[in-house]
Amino acid sequence: MRKCSIIMGMIGWLCVSGCEDSYESNIPSVSFYFSCDLSQARYYKIKTPGQFLKVDKNINGLPVGYAGLLIGQSVFSAGGEYIAYDAACPVEASRHVSVEVQEDGFGTAQCPKCHATFGLSANGSRNDGKGKESLRIYKVTVVSDNTLQVSN
Repeated sequence: MRKCSIIMGMIGWLCVSGCEDSYESNIPSVSFYFSCDLSQARYYKIKTPGQFLKVDKNINGLPVGYAGLLIGQSVFSAGGEYIAYDAACPVEASRHVSVEVQEDGFGTAQCPKCHATFGLSANGSRNDGKGKESLRIYKVTVVSDNTLQVSN
């Protein structure tokens, strides 16, 4: 009986310790700040669900994210629900290889090197290609009707 309780205790401990959120992205965590005015022509299109935009630098010319940002709204958004991802391909995990937004209206991005595709409307998850990792997600804050802030 004692052996059985020890074994059950070990199994319980393994189950609990295995449930930790120890996931760490291949994309390094970098500190940055980005803000944009949605009334400006460059950013206006992302007010429409399913539209995304790639941004490499902030207004001061400083790089944003590890390899740039992808900002927009899911096709499932009722409007005003913005998402941002790092543009670095998680398969390549390089600052010099970034995914490109496909102008399909569904929110798809593709890596030009490994050809993996990612669903920007589906939390940046991989649709096709190598690897299993999703794009790194960043926090988006809607400051006012026309101003977004993205940060890590």
